[in-house]
Amino acid sequence: MDTKKLILEKTLKLMIEKQNSIVSIRQISDATGITTGGIYYYFSSKEDIYTEITERYIIDYGKFDIDKLKQIKGNAKEKIHDVMAEIFKKKQTGIKIETIEDVDYRIILDVLTANGFAYGNSRKIYQDISKELKEFFTEIIGEGQKNRQIRQDIPAEDIAESLILMYLGIQYNWEIYWIDDMISAFEDNFDLEWKKIRFREY
Repeated sequence: MDTKKLILEKTLKLMIEKQNSIVSIRQISDATGITTGGIYYYFSSKEDIYTEITERYIIDYGKFDIDKLKQIKGNAKEKIHDVMAEIFKKKQTGIKIETIEDVDYRIILDVLTANGFAYGNSRKIYQDISKELKEFFTEIIGEGQKNRQIRQDIPAEDIAESLILMYLGIQYNWEIYWIDDMISAFEDNFDLEWKKIRFREY
């Protein structure tokens, strides 16, 4: 593992152990075995470490690989289902951390939340992520409407918004109320959601 990544992971581990997003450079030095001068070689300040941890474990966690999701094939129902299942799988798995084993990713989110919200660009980044996801679902739904697979009396953007609200609700319940499995919760809700949006003759 490279030194910069080691500093980030050991700092994150300290945060988890302390249940606090505030740790000192001295504590980071003790945990990594790297002198404070060595730490400052890679990071200009403690805030710089916090910013990179936030980007890596909060911001990157929230991002989607839209190009990968666009490779999913099938009719409208299959695409919507498989795209959302892939998103939930990625969310529930979290981000690989080599030096921290057997920790529920929600604990990491809890510890970093205060720091994440303090990060100046985080709100805009999340807004951009949501916008990109909505545009992607709108594209799938529009195609489904043309192919008479999805109802045509509701704008594609509104249906996309409904799907995103379902996604956000399940994610919220997983993060805040610690439901066991986002994918199972999604499967329980998907058929009901599909019945609302599937094509119907009038």
